[in-house]
Amino acid sequence: MSATPTPPSTNNSAFSARQKVKKIAHYSDLILPQIPTPEGFIRLAGPIERDNIVNGPGLRAVIWTQGCRQRCPGCQNPETWSETAGQLVAIEDVKQQLRALKGQTGLTFCGGEPLLQADACRQIADWARQELGWSIWSFTGLIYEKIPHDSPAWHFIQSLDVLIDGPFIQAQRDLSVKWRGSRNQRLLYLKNGEITKVE
Repeated sequence: MSATPTPPSTNNSAFSARQKVKKIAHYSDLILPQIPTPEGFIRLAGPIERDNIVNGPGLRAVIWTQGCRQRCPGCQNPETWSETAGQLVAIEDVKQQLRALKGQTGLTFCGGEPLLQADACRQIADWARQELGWSIWSFTGLIYEKIPHDSPAWHFIQSLDVLIDGPFIQAQRDLSVKWRGSRNQRLLYLKNGEITKVE
């Protein structure tokens, strides 16, 4: 999705996701149905990062979600595509890990595709904002305007300060674009899910 550094992998079969590729018939198939996880859990691609400076302003914690149906050519994180790889982590454990991090100014959701686990991401995002006072960012390979407003993904978007949208397009890769991997991706500043500024 994005051209950010590869997350630490919890699965040695980095390219196993290529073996079972579902055909995407409709745009909403990219996020519906959501990845099934037990109540109170989220599937992560790797450990939570701290002091990250490439996925938003300041020092940020980064959550690498598992699962992506977009499969962008040139993706740096193909090991995050599989919806059954990675590991299940209790949301309460994620909160405890985030609370223990000192000196962070925000939280960014990367992947994988965070919108595939929108409810779990929303729970963590709302908690981090209320309890830690952090700004909340997320990447998505989808286009903001095409995300159904009656979907779990939209409810998560309403919890964000910034959404970086759009698939990674290898032909538009540009290292000079701040916090993005390719020129097509947009930096969307949000308030209750509505765009207030675009970069």
